Amino acid sequence: MTSTRREFLGQAGAIGITAAMAGSAMGAGWLSRSGKPMKILFLGGTGFAGPPTVRRAVENGHEVTLFNRGQTGPDMFPDLEHIQGDRYTDLSGLEKLVADGRKFDAVIDTFTYVPKTVTDAMKILLPAMGQYVIISTTSVYASNDIVGMDETAPLAEISDERAAQVTTHREVTPDVYGAMKARVERAAEDLFPGRVCVIRPGLIVGDRDTTGRYSYWPIRASEGGTMIAPGSGDDFVQYIDVRDLGDFTIHCIEQRHMGAYNGVSPQGERTARDMVESALRVAKKKLDVTTTPEWVDSDFLQENGVFAWQHMPVWVPNDAEGYRGMGQMSTAKSIRAGLKTRPIDDTTWSALNYYIERGKEIEAERGAEFAVDWRARIRGGLPAAREQEVLALWEAHKAEG
Repeated sequence: MTSTRREFLGQAGAIGITAAMAGSAMGAGWLSRSGKPMKILFLGGTGFAGPPTVRRAVENGHEVTLFNRGQTGPDMFPDLEHIQGDRYTDLSGLEKLVADGRKFDAVIDTFTYVPKTVTDAMKILLPAMGQYVIISTTSVYASNDIVGMDETAPLAEISDERAAQVTTHREVTPDVYGAMKARVERAAEDLFPGRVCVIRPGLIVGDRDTTGRYSYWPIRASEGGTMIAPGSGDDFVQYIDVRDLGDFTIHCIEQRHMGAYNGVSPQGERTARDMVESALRVAKKKLDVTTTPEWVDSDFLQENGVFAWQHMPVWVPNDAEGYRGMGQMSTAKSIRAGLKTRPIDDTTWSALNYYIERGKEIEAERGAEFAVDWRARIRGGLPAAREQEVLALWEAHKAEG
């Protein structure tokens, strides 16, 4: 391969582009190992990663309380207890829970961008909880260049001066995302030592994914014709179905797992070819659409402005300098702890089905013009017109020998 690949990666730098109270906390009680229901408090619960986790908790028989602003998915989970508040301006609902003597076996926090936001909630809840679960990110690691990197790898750093400029999630830019998440992890553990479980997902995909990344592949396969597939197909990829993340989160609570766990598909299990071929299979099986992949050399893609991750989501060449560990992170600890991943086609269809069905709802609610823009945003990846241009250039390149 040529060059350092840093230009090739385009925007890939933004990957994915992030004891004193222990006695009283134990008063919340550990119920799962006795087979009894647990009491779980979600800080959030209605965004992207939250709903599948809430559903798994309910399906497993646990008692669930939700604390959030009541703005995202306000009609979700009507049978559950909802406490309205705001992580920045109104934690009185949490204070009342503690004042009323409520106890929770675990608290799950998905809004973990800035240490103070997390520790402010934790300080209130310390007397009332047995475990604090942080949904973090694999972006906390200092390097993406280590094959088989596990949870003991060095974490990203940020200066105190720069961190002081990040007071809300709105100031979290790609260059500080991982380091700020790492600070959150450390702050939580310092406040509640030995009682924090950190789950570090990679790219979260599937139902209700609106990020325009992984979903590109099943959506593009559903459009038919000839589609660009990147490189040789042998480069490894990793991601996690949002439902698998939810299942693992609840499992960690039920088993009292503490410490950090990488939350991605198993190391070496999936390649770019597996991902693309799954998209093709699902499009054919579910929609009777036939799409033909054209595997285009990665150097050629780079030379023609088609960048890994940005235009070809999820994929990064395994020999890309600075990113040789992408798609090859160790999940051995998580698998031993009980992480399971569903069949690849299940995830593929979940993402595509959301795009199809939610697109219909959007069109009915907001009109055709709005739906066009929504679908383009969810699709992401390489624009159709540019794909055809690059395919034509590729055919000419092959003809030249």
